[in-house]
Amino acid sequence: MSNIDLFSSVTKPRYTHTPITSKASGKIVATLKAITLRKVLLKLHLYISLWLGIFLALAGLTGSLLVYNHALDKWLNSDTLQVEAGQQHLPLTGLIAAANLDSPIKSPPAYVTLPEEPDDVLIVRYAIQEQGQKHKGMNHHFQEVMVNPYTGQVLGDRDRNDSLMSIIVRLHANLLVGDNGKLIMGITALLTLVLTMSGIYLWWPKLSKLKQAFVIKRNSSFTRFNFDLHKTVGIYTAIVMLSVSLSGVYFNLPNIFKPVVNYFSPLDGMSGMSAMMGGVKSETDSGTTLSPETVIDLVKIAYPGIQVQRIFLPANPEDSYRVSGRQVDEIRSNGSTTVWLNQYSGKFLKVRDPRQFNAGTAFTNLQLPLHNGEILGTPGRIMVLITGFAPVLLMITGVIHWLKKRKAKRIHNARLNTR
Repeated sequence: MSNIDLFSSVTKPRYTHTPITSKASGKIVATLKAITLRKVLLKLHLYISLWLGIFLALAGLTGSLLVYNHALDKWLNSDTLQVEAGQQHLPLTGLIAAANLDSPIKSPPAYVTLPEEPDDVLIVRYAIQEQGQKHKGMNHHFQEVMVNPYTGQVLGDRDRNDSLMSIIVRLHANLLVGDNGKLIMGITALLTLVLTMSGIYLWWPKLSKLKQAFVIKRNSSFTRFNFDLHKTVGIYTAIVMLSVSLSGVYFNLPNIFKPVVNYFSPLDGMSGMSAMMGGVKSETDSGTTLSPETVIDLVKIAYPGIQVQRIFLPANPEDSYRVSGRQVDEIRSNGSTTVWLNQYSGKFLKVRDPRQFNAGTAFTNLQLPLHNGEILGTPGRIMVLITGFAPVLLMITGVIHWLKKRKAKRIHNARLNTR
């Protein structure tokens, strides 16, 4: 039997630890107490800005240009996209035949965009098939042929992807690098929601200083002017930024956006671009395919006052006609009303009427008007156009403020170390 006294003061435990002193524990408690929601949001606001500032600025600037996409494209290419208004359009069948003769793509046209203004041209689009590429509806790679609807003269053709406005669209949507760029811009849109909401919280003043929070102080130092400019630009554009970034999530991250909306109100499965993807077949018939004019007339009879904007032509004997346009009471200028018709009998096979949308589908259908501001008409478009320049200004003023704070902190720490 061992004669070691287990309770002797000489015996030491095998493992030892250093106890936390009251001074060390006090520092930990003080550090934890110093962590506030405001400080956390400040860091979050800063890091999101530093990580994604360039992408957000790019999205804002390109988005401003796209508010008036069609008008700019028409102005830049007035020789091929603008005509002198005449008395009456020629029959659509003849205009398509004229485009077919001059088209460098020797295959049937995919769809036709009809003139909306008296000086607009008719555009016939031909799908350019690329190896390994899936059909992307109206976002497919198209060759465009422009035709004067009054005379039938072909004014020119172009690869749609080569036009300046198309390049800007793709730069805005996916940085010109496809799905990877789309993911980056989707994450940017998602984090912009966080950035904007955190900015609103950080800006929120006491009631006594509410008026001061909306203005830039006069005769102030550059540092104060820079800070005031940052917070006032941020708060004045916050609502538009929230709506634009939310719709940006829809366009770039639909697999996240749609399930959330569907949880509250089941979507009809035909929202967004999927409505333009076809999939509705005509019953096979030995009769003659109806002319595009006849099909458009049938739609106009069913929907009095509708402005027919696009007609998708059947590519084979089983395909249907697809006609889309804007009804009088629709918010979207690029109408959402779509009708699928049997190419032989003109029978309506499927109808997508915005007036019949449930809450979830109506909400997704509003994302484009939210994104380009047309939900509020011309004032809304102008607001989005102006807001597009805000991210650049916010990034510049934010970086200046951050650098000045870092410099001040380094000076302060240097002074403490010299004492």
